[in-house]
Amino acid sequence: MKLALVILCCMAVLVCSGQAPWTLEKDSLEHVLSRESVDSDKVWTMRDLGVVFLDHDQPDSAMSIAKKLGALSEKIHLYNGEAIALSMQAVILADGNHLEEGIAMDLAAIEAARKSGRAKAMANIFNNTAMLYTRKGDYTESLEMYLKALTGYEDLKDSSLIAMANGNIAQVYISLRDFKSAYDYSLRGIALNRRIGQTHGLTSALLNLSAALINQGRCDTALIVLRDDLELTRRLGARGPEISILTNMDYAYVGLGQFNLIKPTADKLMAVSLSLNNLEGQCYALIGLKYYYLDKKNYAKAEQATIEAINIARHNGLIVPLLEAYKEAASVEMARGDQKRYVYYDGLRDSLDQLMLNDKVLKNTKDIEGKYALHKKQAEIDVLSEQEKVQQLTLKQRMTTIWGLAALMLGIVLTGFFYYRNYQYKKRLLVTGGQLQEQRILELEKEKQLLATQAVLQGQVEERTRLAKDLHDGLGSILSSTKYSFAIVKENIIISKENSDAFERSMEMLDKSINELRRVAHNMMPEALIKFGLDTALKDFCNSVDQSGALHLTYQSYDLNETSIPRMTAASIYRIVQELVNNVIRHARASQALVQMIRKGDMLSIAVEDDGAGFDRSILGQGGGVGYLNLRNRVAYLNGTIDIETSPGNGTSVNIEITNFLS
Repeated sequence: MKLALVILCCMAVLVCSGQAPWTLEKDSLEHVLSRESVDSDKVWTMRDLGVVFLDHDQPDSAMSIAKKLGALSEKIHLYNGEAIALSMQAVILADGNHLEEGIAMDLAAIEAARKSGRAKAMANIFNNTAMLYTRKGDYTESLEMYLKALTGYEDLKDSSLIAMANGNIAQVYISLRDFKSAYDYSLRGIALNRRIGQTHGLTSALLNLSAALINQGRCDTALIVLRDDLELTRRLGARGPEISILTNMDYAYVGLGQFNLIKPTADKLMAVSLSLNNLEGQCYALIGLKYYYLDKKNYAKAEQATIEAINIARHNGLIVPLLEAYKEAASVEMARGDQKRYVYYDGLRDSLDQLMLNDKVLKNTKDIEGKYALHKKQAEIDVLSEQEKVQQLTLKQRMTTIWGLAALMLGIVLTGFFYYRNYQYKKRLLVTGGQLQEQRILELEKEKQLLATQAVLQGQVEERTRLAKDLHDGLGSILSSTKYSFAIVKENIIISKENSDAFERSMEMLDKSINELRRVAHNMMPEALIKFGLDTALKDFCNSVDQSGALHLTYQSYDLNETSIPRMTAASIYRIVQELVNNVIRHARASQALVQMIRKGDMLSIAVEDDGAGFDRSILGQGGGVGYLNLRNRVAYLNGTIDIETSPGNGTSVNIEITNFLS
């Protein structure tokens, strides 16, 4: 989406398709501007004129009018006008590939909007600043700015802008590779846009949904969404969004293996990108051509396409396209068998990937989401606390009034008696109400702690997943390639029997290293859990334990629809079962054990039983150790209960029940 379009959505009226050409509107606004005598009226006419220039790709004219708008607003101390002028200039600078200057302009615009006290203007500029950070590749700042914008739009109850903000947040999650969150935010944006009949926001939301679907392997569905989006975009007459739609179409064709459809799409993408001077679109068009030529085994043209994409991205500071170009260059060298150049490009990709998605970035994104959620809870607590203060003040005032009336009506004992009894009754009601308010505040505080715990656990799952993927896809691929290269070397040279035996021992050690690497990656985050779900992952885990000979382990499951279980819940349940089975192996001295999963509606029952030595259950009441504490915390996080039945010599039975486990 072009940044200028966001300004239009937030600050002005779009030109409808049935109106006169835009030059007539421009001339009309310039005529009005020449006749206006009030400076504040001129400010808003200049704003509308600048928006017209932005909407019709006239950056020089838009920059000129924006500077005049800023100077006039500063002269009459109109902070809202200053904010709009600065934000317009930020848009123009960013579209001209001057991102740093554009961000600086938008940060200044935020300060001007804050002085104006205009909540909507502030939220709009937060949104535009976030877009610039996204194009820069700084997703931490981008997500924080978008969430501030969303909070502002929700406070204003503006459905149109809430829909737009949901779409923008989905884009950030796509860049962070959290495709489940991207999918959820995209659907929210689509539903809201359709409910309010907003077609322009719908094009962006559909694009985000297609990206999430492609990265989830649902390329056929993504193509249906993209074709609808392309038709809608062309009806609106907007060319900018066509670049992103054609880019996603190429990736969908790659996912479906329809390589013959890639080249015409990539050629069209290149033509549109050149006409709009869009460098990112040119990079992705070249990457699309790389897939086509690689499928045709034309390695020279595939390599040429990736090198051109690398040069464009590197020279213009385009971080995300550069990362993609490095990755595709590595795949070309792998296909042609050039191990040295594969390692070179893959190393560049890995270094840039780590720079973009290091531990600090991942932690900050979770912290930002936590702050956004806790902000809402804190607002509720503040409201309740204020209500409690009002009630206390009311109670004090009532007591003063009662004593005054009692002094004036001392002789009317009976009337005073009934009044006093009525007053006591009301007082008890107020005290009871105050206690209920205090209880509600405590509940909200617990919810805050739960949100913090959820952020930590989710961060652990994401970190395990990332490290497991890096070990398996990065180091694992390098070791496998090394083994393959050694095998080729052995076939092409003649060595003595003694050296041949040493060579075979080295190959065996390399095999052991590869197997150990896979075992470590599997333990950190089982691939079966990510690809096939909880039931398949637990079955695979139990079978591996049983086949190892350490314990005869049986796994049973009933009515467990693993596709409906949220990812965080599935990861937590898997770790609970894994911890219980490991405890049996380490401590129980058991020969047989059973893992059983039973679903009853929205309740999940987990049972782990063994025929081992058992233990004195009173130990758990004395603390139970760190392992038991971690297990209890995981169960509590899932809103579950745990019951342990055991005694010395009679084995152990652990029963866990989790309610509402699908939410």
